[in-house]
Amino acid sequence: MVRQLIVALALVGLTACSSAPSQEEHQGNQQILVIQQQAEHAYKTAMLDQAESLYIEVLKSVPNYAPAWFRLGNIYTRTGRHDAAINAYLKCLELEPKNTKALYNISLVRIKQSTRVLQQAQRQADPNSVVTKQVNALLNALNELQREPTPKTKQASL
Repeated sequence: MVRQLIVALALVGLTACSSAPSQEEHQGNQQILVIQQQAEHAYKTAMLDQAESLYIEVLKSVPNYAPAWFRLGNIYTRTGRHDAAINAYLKCLELEPKNTKALYNISLVRIKQSTRVLQQAQRQADPNSVVTKQVNALLNALNELQREPTPKTKQASL
């Protein structure tokens, strides 16, 4: 991830002007790298508020840095901001169209959103209606998809 940021910073530097980078530009790039490393550390230690702020700061300087968009998507997912997560993953995919992890994470967020909608429908529905039976069946299937595998199912899949 740091390597990608270095490449992104180099490209920004090359396209900004054809002359050699000034001392000020070099220090700015170094500062962005430090912020990126701080963001990554905060993310890995579950300090999500701090990680979010730091990734946003990185993106202000390098807006096309796909890994930061991906991390923001993860942060938004973990903090229940599903629409923001989808938008961050979509931005990541715009920059890295073959990022299957981003596609996978979008599907997980959509499953969470669908589960919430079905839970609301379940609370409001007439318990004897046909639709309620369909809602319950789909909700059970989605809950099963989201369930952590048990040790037996982990072994069976190996």
